[in-house]
Amino acid sequence: MKNGKFTNAIIRMQYLPRWGEYAPRFTDNAASHSFRCASIAILVGIIEEKINHNPINKLSLFGRALLHNINVTSVGSLKYVTKKHSLVVDHITELERQANLEIASYVSGSLRPYFHDYIVDAEDDSHLGNLVKEIDIFSSMLFCHREDVTDSNPFFHDQYERFHERLIASKLPSINWLLQGFDNREGVYDFLHYITNLDVIERWSGNHNLVPDNDATHSFRVSALALFNGLLERERFGITDIDVYRLVSKAALHDMSEFLGGDPNSLLKGKSPEIHTAFKQYEQEVALFMVHKLPAVFHEELTDYMVNAKDNTYEGELLDIADKIDALIKSNLEMRNNPHYAETYYSQLTMIQHKYENPSVIFFLAYILHDLTYANLIK
Repeated sequence: MKNGKFTNAIIRMQYLPRWGEYAPRFTDNAASHSFRCASIAILVGIIEEKINHNPINKLSLFGRALLHNINVTSVGSLKYVTKKHSLVVDHITELERQANLEIASYVSGSLRPYFHDYIVDAEDDSHLGNLVKEIDIFSSMLFCHREDVTDSNPFFHDQYERFHERLIASKLPSINWLLQGFDNREGVYDFLHYITNLDVIERWSGNHNLVPDNDATHSFRVSALALFNGLLERERFGITDIDVYRLVSKAALHDMSEFLGGDPNSLLKGKSPEIHTAFKQYEQEVALFMVHKLPAVFHEELTDYMVNAKDNTYEGELLDIADKIDALIKSNLEMRNNPHYAETYYSQLTMIQHKYENPSVIFFLAYILHDLTYANLIK
């Protein structure tokens, strides 16, 4: 079974840097970029349906935006100018297609049609595929804009202008709407700023980390884990009342409030029920403030995804599971060189084993965790 290979590809996304040769002030990688794309896709889905009155498959759009770039784990990060050069463009296109097909084949058979859509067909010529292409450009524009306003590197100013011009020329109304909101430099701009800057919130502070981690890369992994687990429970184990799109939207945006409120130590928040409740209320207030930066048409869905992310629904529970599995994966990666993380790993594993009996948890513990541990410790 190759599901562990798929999970390993998700983990490796954060090791693939972007823009490094241009010395950006902020670091970027394939996981952070994919998180931005998935978050933008949530906004675009709402614009398509509620503003443009064009019903679309929002789960497909999200999955494609999240995983469209996963082939970099096989072919590496390539410059755009290299990928489009006449001498190599056909070879690179074929290599990327083969990498996409292989990665999609890693997941269980019942899930392959979905992940073939999200990975192999992600940027096809359909309406969804064209949206993903423009969302990818939008994410790159946001990164370059941040560089442009915080540093004096002329490369990123030129890139921002180039991406902006390409989006102005877009024939997709939802992209036009979002770009206009960005250009107004008000509420939509502020919310996109929150998305872009989630990568500055470092995780696991106070620990010696061989692998740096931040809220953007974490949210990418949690989204991918939630997507896999939600589809696994629905398609393989027959739990048909799961709203997978609601689950993955919660997964992508569940830590957004930490950009303004920070990432308090979990031990601090768990000191007492009163402290836990106080922090939860504070985080919800911050999230609600962020949601209300956007027009009212966004409020209902984003309040569910951000303010009430880990609610008492089954989707809220699956989000909590994906969040805790990601912590288990992180400590699994670190513990071979850091005894402190071995203790964290076993306490996290024991907690998951005792608290959850969901099919996706049993599947992860029985198959995927074994594969990851073998790859990380034995190989």
